[in-house]
Order: sequence, then structure tokens, then C-alpha cells
Amino acid sequence: MDSAIKLVMRYAVVECPVCGGYLAIDSKVGYRKCPYCSYVNKIEVSRVVKTFKSPKEASELVRLLNSSNDSFKPLSSDNS
Repeated sequence: MDSAIKLVMRYAVVECPVCGGYLAIDSKVGYRKCPYCSYVNKIEVSRVVKTFKSPKEASELVRLLNSSNDSFKPLSSDNS
């Protein structure tokens, strides 16, 4: 990702390649563990859907995408 974009658009919404869930990554950190499957997503190799200046905007898109993604099924923490 271009460093000029990182400075302006700090939060990236990415799709996890393992489970298909969407999550927001802070570009200053550069990576984030998927809350659904625990895969570590790195911003420079992830499929970036959209970037935002605010974490609130990024979180809203993550919620929308995950709720409308029929193929995404979060892994259950319940082992029963």
C-alpha cells in the first residue's frame, strides 16, 4: 500500500483469506489477528476493500459486510 495513502486513510477494511470475514486494520500497526479464525492478516498482502480516516466508519462497514456475506460463517467458540 502506498505510504501516502496510509497517512491520509488510516484504517483499512480487509477480507480474511481464510474464513472470508471482514475486519479493520489500523495501518499504523499493519496487521491484525482475525477475530473469527485467528489468522494474522497483514495489510500489505490483504485484499483491501476500502480505506477510511476514522475507525468508526471502518467498523460500520465491517458490520455491514459481515452481516450481508452469506458465505461467511464465523467459527464457533462452542465446541459442543
